[in-house]
Amino acid sequence: MMKKILIVDDQEHIANLAEMILVSSGYNCTKANNGKRALELILDQRNEFDLILMDLAMPEVSGIDVLTKLKEDGLLDQNKVVFFTASSLTESEKKDLKKIGALDAMNKPFTKAELLGFVAEHTK
Repeated sequence: MMKKILIVDDQEHIANLAEMILVSSGYNCTKANNGKRALELILDQRNEFDLILMDLAMPEVSGIDVLTKLKEDGLLDQNKVVFFTASSLTESEKKDLKKIGALDAMNKPFTKAELLGFVAEHTK
C-alpha cells in the first residue's frame, strides 16, 4: 500500500523538492506551507498520514508548536513526526526533540538518497 507523507515547510521550493523525490519513489504526498495548515490537515484527516516530515523553524506556528499541540491532544501515537531543518542539529539537540515526541530529525539540504533512506526508515 502506498505510504502517505505530509510535507510541511514554509519554503515552497524545499517542499516541492521533497515531494518530487518522494512521489517519484512511490509515496503519496500532501504539502503544507505552514504549521497552522499542517495542524488543519492532520486534524481533518486524522490517522491518514504514515509520516509527517516537518520543518523545525517556521514563522508563527513552528514545527515544535505543531508537535506540542499533537502531544497535548493525544494525537502523537497516531502521527509519526520527523523534523528536517536547516540548522545543523547536534546529537543532544536531536535527543531533546525525541524527548518531546519527534521520532528523529535530519538536516537540510538533503540528497535524494538521504531523504529516501530517512523516510523509508520511519515508515516501516
